[in-house]
Amino acid sequence: MKPHDVSSIFNKFAGREVPMTETERKMTIGGKEYSFNEVRPADQNDPVLGEMRDEAKKHGLSLRVWWEGIMGTMDYRTDRVNAHIEKGNDGKWRVGQRFNIG
Repeated sequence: MKPHDVSSIFNKFAGREVPMTETERKMTIGGKEYSFNEVRPADQNDPVLGEMRDEAKKHGLSLRVWWEGIMGTMDYRTDRVNAHIEKGNDGKWRVGQRFNIG
């Protein structure tokens, strides 16, 4: 699959809401306290994410979902599509318009 084909396959998901849970966490490092938000899908079986996984599988791909604050490996895989969940001005999280192979 060519990278430019990915958006044409996954753009139908752009703008769809994926409820996320944001939890404030505190961590002490070197005697100093830091606060950060931990973000994750509210439901690991979210139907939108499930549909995206199914669509990826249909095209011989796996799905990796990124959102603000998540960490992941930097390895490049030609059989994986990256999708991004973005927080809107209204506070809701939605599938973004960035889809790429990697």
